[in-house]
Amino acid sequence: MVTSRYLKSGSGNRKQLYRYVKYIATREGSAPIPNTNEHAPASKKQQELIFSLLKDFPDGKELFEYEDYQKNPTIKNASALISEILDRNMDRLTSRKNYVSYLANRPGAVKFGKHGLFSQSDEPVELEKTAKEIAAHGGNVWTHVVSLRRDSAQAMGYDNLKAWRDLVKRQIANIAKSQKIEMKNLRWYAAFHDKKTNPHAHIIVYSANEREGFLTNRGIEKIRSGFANDIYQDELHHLYQRQTNLRNLLKKESSEFMRRLVNDIAGNAFEDTELIKLVGKLNDQLKSVTGKKVYGYLKPEVKQTVNAIFEALAENDSIQKMYKLWREMEQQKHDVYSSAKLQFPTLVDNKEFKSVKNMIVQTVLDMNSPVIDIEIEEPELTEKTDNDDITDIPPMFDNDNMADGDFTWNDKNAVTSDTYKTPKSRYYLKWSNEYKEACRIIYDKSSKPEDFKKAEQILISESEKGNLLAIHDLGKLYSTDKLGEKNDEKSFSFYREALHAFTVIEPNADSVFPYEPRYEGQNMKSADMRSYVWYRIGKMHCYGLGTEQNYEKAFEWFLKSAQEGNKFSQYSLANLYYYGNGAEKNLKEAFGWYMRSAKQGQPYASYAVAQMYSKGEYVEHDEKTAQEYYNQALSGFLKLEADGQADDNLFYKIGAMYKNGLGTEADMNKAIGYFKRSAELNNKNGLYEYGKALLLGDKDIPKAMDCLEKAIRLGNLNAKRFLALEYISGEHIEQDIDKGIEMLTECADFSDPLSCFLLGRIYFKGEFVNRDLSRAEKYLLMADKDSGYACYYLGKLYQEEEKYDIDKAVEWLEKAVNYDEIKAYASYSLAKILLEDNKYHDTQKAIKLLELSAEENNWASFLLGRL
Repeated sequence: MVTSRYLKSGSGNRKQLYRYVKYIATREGSAPIPNTNEHAPASKKQQELIFSLLKDFPDGKELFEYEDYQKNPTIKNASALISEILDRNMDRLTSRKNYVSYLANRPGAVKFGKHGLFSQSDEPVELEKTAKEIAAHGGNVWTHVVSLRRDSAQAMGYDNLKAWRDLVKRQIANIAKSQKIEMKNLRWYAAFHDKKTNPHAHIIVYSANEREGFLTNRGIEKIRSGFANDIYQDELHHLYQRQTNLRNLLKKESSEFMRRLVNDIAGNAFEDTELIKLVGKLNDQLKSVTGKKVYGYLKPEVKQTVNAIFEALAENDSIQKMYKLWREMEQQKHDVYSSAKLQFPTLVDNKEFKSVKNMIVQTVLDMNSPVIDIEIEEPELTEKTDNDDITDIPPMFDNDNMADGDFTWNDKNAVTSDTYKTPKSRYYLKWSNEYKEACRIIYDKSSKPEDFKKAEQILISESEKGNLLAIHDLGKLYSTDKLGEKNDEKSFSFYREALHAFTVIEPNADSVFPYEPRYEGQNMKSADMRSYVWYRIGKMHCYGLGTEQNYEKAFEWFLKSAQEGNKFSQYSLANLYYYGNGAEKNLKEAFGWYMRSAKQGQPYASYAVAQMYSKGEYVEHDEKTAQEYYNQALSGFLKLEADGQADDNLFYKIGAMYKNGLGTEADMNKAIGYFKRSAELNNKNGLYEYGKALLLGDKDIPKAMDCLEKAIRLGNLNAKRFLALEYISGEHIEQDIDKGIEMLTECADFSDPLSCFLLGRIYFKGEFVNRDLSRAEKYLLMADKDSGYACYYLGKLYQEEEKYDIDKAVEWLEKAVNYDEIKAYASYSLAKILLEDNKYHDTQKAIKLLELSAEENNWASFLLGRL
């Protein structure tokens, strides 16, 4: 339970308030109640005081104690209720200064130092100074009380100061946003009261800017929701998902019911004369509408007709049952933070189902012509993630830093060396124990800044001895923010030295002692590490590490290494062939090298082979074989994880495979778990996916926004596009259409095809912005021409009066017909032109197009019946 309000300084009926204050000092039940008496009926004085308290503080009826008192009005429960109402309203009974002292020192306050008051910092709060500061504050001050029943608190682990303090700190950003206070101006203090029946926290909030901040009912609801979603995260996650599915099913059922209704009316097979009259009336009304034919823009009398039709749909038994279940779930969510019973509007008046009204309008509009002008259902477009490319192993994290067991000793690489012939050089290559310890620290997800400092010192020590692996990894370390801010200059300097060192040892890399002895006195043999050194040199040229990027040089080194059987080089060489970097694009060579690498157990190569089978590139499309290779890849990735070689990119990749069911059954819970681990390591893709899951599933808005905004700062275009659409729709966050359009335009201007399409569609439909066909044309033409959706909308656009060009319309629709995802709708639109336009009139061709799309498009089937 959460209660929130403005903190006044002891205002109101002074006489009545004095009576309550006096009670606090002498109240019945302040001393332990004898066991023989506690279950007796509440005394007359208690009943009178409760009546008076509820009259002055009616929100007391939302307390857990009130529920208990209602069920069983005993002396014990009456005392608990009186005590809790007074405790919750102490801010109204005394001055601000005294209230702060009360929170800090009252019985049950768990001390954080000398008293119970705490804030963001771990430093003790100066009670007297804080109390005076709040008392003297000229602006608004608010209080919030977060309370749990004892059994719930214990079950959830909220039975100690640390858990409550962490909870409050997690929710402070949400409180600030809900109260319209900038975080830099926010001041807050809290205290945890470990009450026997209901542990709770009091929070005081205000802004350093006295003119800033206000709290609306909507803001209070957001604060309540934030705490509830945090405390009951697991329970609410499943409830939200079930409710979303149910809402979508209800909308779908209404839509199908309406479509059947129109078809039955058209075929004179519908007997409900009243509903027929309503549909006919709406049809006539819509013909006279000159503006946007969307529910929100219609005149009141037209809205009335739409509502009447909706009411008729809502009488359907199936829809009634679904709405009843939806209401029950909504109440369950509300029960988490309040005992009040919600008053639900009728289905027709519920804003959650407003889209059904627009569906009714569109369906009736479609009746105006025997050739029905439909709008396609919103397409579920596939967004391209940064890891969709085959060559998706980032330059710094491709698991090439082999541990002891990663290099296979055999007669081919074990050589006898005349050490006196080995040229002296300060550089050497060795997986020394010290180097491996530094790597362990760096890749341990629990490592803290001080641990990374320790790893840095180890690597510096090793690099000074000449270990080129340490020199290289210092370049890698300084390119990240593990030590604070990135240091690109230092990073490049160490990479440059590492490249030089690899080049120096390369001529003698056929005789290297790369490992520590496994036991004292072990007779060590040298190893032929040429293919590995060639690979590392090739990789540095490929990614421009310590030098300018040069694919041609990378190709030469990868080819030498790959021909010697190095699986990393085989994979990297395949990437160059696949994309035509450093060599002419050659899918045959790419596939061959991917296969060689995959056979040696390189999981990324198996993933690449799977993608080529899935896309039908060079080989025939074969989903079964693709899934087999995806499964090999996933097994390899999971082994890397088990061996402690997983990084942020690998966690993201595994999450994406579980999300999309690649090589395994789709499992969103596992996917989100891996996305979370990736996000914790600041991976831009992991941050995006985890942030999206938090927003859409867990409804943890502050945490979700933090992840998404981090992803955007790291350059994730998908996150920026997603957040732009959320601002535009206002479905999960506070709507800000201008900000959303600005962000989406930035994505589009950055040549993001999907953003171009979405922006073009928004301007075409006039959704959220004024309709602008010139901008629609501009962005749709910028959209990916390999997308059937862009082609379809361009075909629609050139049928509009302002941009009318029937030749272009036919050209784009004929292109769209070739894409499976849009074929049913593009065929229908093209068939309309063939039936209506004199220049392109061709009834037989139109019928063939309609027959092709009739199975997926009910309207095509409907039109075929009319023809």
